[in-house]
Amino acid sequence: MAAKQFIKYTVLSESECSQQTLGVNSGTQIETEQIKLVPFLLERDAPLLWEVAKNNTQLFRWMTFGPLETYEAFYKANARFCTLSDWSNWVCYVSAPTVDGKKNWVICGHVALLDISLPHRHVEIGCIWLHPSVQGTFVVAETTYALLRFSYEKLQAGRVIWKTHHCNIASQKAAVKLGFQSEGVHRKAMIHSDGQWRNTYWYGMTDDEWFGRELTEDARRGLDVVAAAAALLDQGEVESKQQQKQLEELIANRKKAGKQLPSSIEGKALV
Repeated sequence: MAAKQFIKYTVLSESECSQQTLGVNSGTQIETEQIKLVPFLLERDAPLLWEVAKNNTQLFRWMTFGPLETYEAFYKANARFCTLSDWSNWVCYVSAPTVDGKKNWVICGHVALLDISLPHRHVEIGCIWLHPSVQGTFVVAETTYALLRFSYEKLQAGRVIWKTHHCNIASQKAAVKLGFQSEGVHRKAMIHSDGQWRNTYWYGMTDDEWFGRELTEDARRGLDVVAAAAALLDQGEVESKQQQKQLEELIANRKKAGKQLPSSIEGKALV
């Protein structure tokens, strides 16, 4: 059984991020063993993210807002994201393993929570794009893990959503591996950037599935979900059912299987 992943939450000041869309949890920086999600600040982060994206614009193939082939288009899209009241954006940093324990954080991409509804306790993980060199490693799993824990522990989400283009087979497979359940297809859900209809595949995960407990009907906020989950673990009855534990095992296995990063990562961003 994999050990529980380290996670740390740090709330930054309003001047350090471009959005305040998550109530008291706005501006939360999330750090795990090898991933750090830093709240997006437009003027600081857009130029650095462009260094990651400019030679890899195929990363936006399945995005409805593409193509982003110039810095001007890239900046304009990100500026618009910062105005949305139901989005929260993070810059994704990754650190290679170190011998001396000092982490060398390097920008590798972007991730967001979308369709945020705090009153109804649901969010969507989306707008994920990562440098090709980290695809196929643990990075997608650990980034998703960080946002899932934040969503369930801090936002007290009852449901987290994952949506994808009907042709994006890699994203569909990732959703299943990460523990999301298929919830059907919305046909002709939107018009893609190429002018074609997009059918949207929906996936979801509930808090009950994440914590490995029986279906709950009490939707009141303010419950100590972390303590409740720990109490269930103490009973020794639900650990094998927890999506959290299964995802932690997936991350550990990917690292053991050699899907690790080289120790020679340098600079501020992967290019």
